[in-house]
Amino acid sequence: MKYQSFRIFCFLSFFLFVSLSLEAQEAETKTDSTSVTNESIAIGDISEESEKLGQEVLKLKSALNTSTRILEIDSIVETVGPQILSLVDSAFLNREDVTLRDLKVRKVEWTNYKSVLSEYQNTIKNRSEEVSKIINDVFYDINRWELTKTELSSRSESKDMEDSFNKAIFALEDIMTMAHTRLDSIFITQKKITELVLVIDEEISNIEFAENQRRKDYFVLDSKPIWEKSDKIMVGDSIASESISSYSLISKGIKQNRTQFLDFFHLNIKTFIFQIVFLILFLTFLILANIKWKKNILSLRNPIEIQAKTILKNPVLTTLSIGVLISAFFYESMVPAYAEFHIMVVLFATVLLLPKVTHKKFSSFLWLLFFVYLINTFEAFIGVKANLIRGLLILDALIIIVALVIGRKIVKSNPDHFSQIIRPFKFISVFYMFLLVISIVANVIGMVALSNFITKAVIISLTFGVIIYLAIKVFTSISILIFKFRSATNIQSLTAMVKATHQRIRPLLNFVGLIFWVFFTLNAFELHDYIINGYNDIIAIEWRVGEMTISLGGLLAFAGIFIVTLIIAKIAATLFQDEWMVNVLPRGIAPAISLVLRIIVIGLGLYAGFSAAGVDLSKLGFILGALGVGIGFGLQNVVLNFVSGLILAFERPINLGDTIEVDMEMGVVTNIGVRSSNIRAYSGAEVIIPNGDLISKKVINWTLSNRNRRSKVPMKTSPDADPERVIELFNKIALEHPNTSREPAPKTYFYGYGPDGNLNFALMYWTTFSDTLKTDSSIALAIFKALKDEGIQAPAPVRRIINEDPRQLE
Repeated sequence: MKYQSFRIFCFLSFFLFVSLSLEAQEAETKTDSTSVTNESIAIGDISEESEKLGQEVLKLKSALNTSTRILEIDSIVETVGPQILSLVDSAFLNREDVTLRDLKVRKVEWTNYKSVLSEYQNTIKNRSEEVSKIINDVFYDINRWELTKTELSSRSESKDMEDSFNKAIFALEDIMTMAHTRLDSIFITQKKITELVLVIDEEISNIEFAENQRRKDYFVLDSKPIWEKSDKIMVGDSIASESISSYSLISKGIKQNRTQFLDFFHLNIKTFIFQIVFLILFLTFLILANIKWKKNILSLRNPIEIQAKTILKNPVLTTLSIGVLISAFFYESMVPAYAEFHIMVVLFATVLLLPKVTHKKFSSFLWLLFFVYLINTFEAFIGVKANLIRGLLILDALIIIVALVIGRKIVKSNPDHFSQIIRPFKFISVFYMFLLVISIVANVIGMVALSNFITKAVIISLTFGVIIYLAIKVFTSISILIFKFRSATNIQSLTAMVKATHQRIRPLLNFVGLIFWVFFTLNAFELHDYIINGYNDIIAIEWRVGEMTISLGGLLAFAGIFIVTLIIAKIAATLFQDEWMVNVLPRGIAPAISLVLRIIVIGLGLYAGFSAAGVDLSKLGFILGALGVGIGFGLQNVVLNFVSGLILAFERPINLGDTIEVDMEMGVVTNIGVRSSNIRAYSGAEVIIPNGDLISKKVINWTLSNRNRRSKVPMKTSPDADPERVIELFNKIALEHPNTSREPAPKTYFYGYGPDGNLNFALMYWTTFSDTLKTDSSIALAIFKALKDEGIQAPAPVRRIINEDPRQLE
């Protein structure tokens, strides 16, 4: 039934998509027409409207005064415009000594200019919309007053009234003229900004084209083999080839990168201040959390708690690693020197902190990686001869290979400390060692650009890999701290939360971290743009069937959003039905949130999917009408169960973990779904019950308000037993049992003689539902032993056998 409901849901979604697509394709083109409804002013309201008009004119004049911000933007554009145009240098892109690093710096400069101009464009746009609204309102008012004037002129020949109307219309026309003047000046400024943005977009496009051209040079022999003597001088990644000393080249490279660093810093000073404030707050949070958590790390036993405490004991390193990593995303883009500085800070802190939360031997791998990254970074501007640069690239590759061998050995010998990465690290390390061998071979035969590209890509990928690995551990620890510092959290709930962190939160963070690492790796290997461009080419494919156009992009967008929606809905359902969430939230709230959240997520996902596919949602009326007819005939039970699921979510007559009895089936509720619910019978069977049955039929909930249950143990004794002594003995046994309730106290009732002449007793007491069978058996055994010790015999059935001989009867 569950899979049948899913198939029905998928069929309805597909039917909706196809139907709406057809409606969107068959939409007729209608001529736009703008009509202004003219309403004259009532005679009795003319005086009041005149007063309002006077106040409105003053407000409109104030609103139309020249904006200080617009003047400031216009002044800045007038000043910055020539500077931007002076940076346009087509010859720069064609120079052979310009490298990818230089292009990156120039691209960041243009991107920063575009970001600033985009902010100006938004301000101009808001102002133009404001003035346009004023023009529309004034135009409407002018029409009203002119219509009123025309109507009254035919009824009255009063000169004073006509003059008053003329004054009102003149005041509105004056406002209209002022508004048009302001709008014209805004458009002039907007035109200047648009022209500059177009210039910037063209330059960025030219830079991207130049980058692609240089990437094509990776697979060519750009140098002589390493065993041959070469007169070529290869300099740093951003320094022209010149016949000068190495010291001069080093000085020039440092000066150039320092200038780029400082220029970018001054341009983004506000973002830097915000970054510092964030780092201070992050550090303060870690320090306060460490103070609040007073337990010594030696007293902790849970690995995640030990990890969290270790991170709290190193707040500075945590801030320099994770805090700086997060705050780096505050910048829209960075010049290479500024980005490399951030990465070095984060990597250095990671080298010191990560071994403390994994294994101390792992530091050898991290230090080698940090050393290689440091060398590779400064290779960009140290400017030396070709043979030395090629030697450094080979040295980098060899060190990374050694580091990967050491890392594999450490990870393999300590699987408990690296359980999250042990399998992917084994594969990635072998693959990267293979790439580094290719890099060395390419360097030796003269493909230096390819060698440099592979070596840098591997270094960057490994660098972000260890940084993201530490970030996952930090965020996992923070999630534990959030639960741990809740005042209402008890030991049982905390244990459930720690377990859930292992089972749910950490895998989710691992998945998010994997996505980020793949993103950085694709950028390092320069594959990200190729993938995006290929994707854009694929989604642009269209088929035309008759008058209908089918877009592959629309189909992929709908399918992708729909699949992601189902995954999110499943994650939400699993998360809120976990034991730890059920224990943290009030009883019954977690399943209700899970059900409602699934419905909302799927509904929003369908809406987003149809919108992304280009479906006109305004034509849903006809489709919903058709579905209504279908529901009325064939989907009554589905709708009934769906609505019943909503009632169960909000009314909460049953909750997860309740023991219920319905239709002769008894078991524990394990799931409350949209259409049906599951109970696990005590025989081990999983019973699927439609939600409609849980609403319409009689349901016995043994654990709705509490888990207490009255239990009864019947007993029989021989006729010669003392009933009062038996009652006292039974009550004592039940009262002393640890699983029975003291209030109300156990009671024993005497029912007199049975049919066989024995004495009948019944011991009644309260216990928890889950302990009923165990407690009944334990008390029955205790009674058996007590009766035996007291010498009270069990009843022996007496049977009289009468043999009636027919001969005696005669």
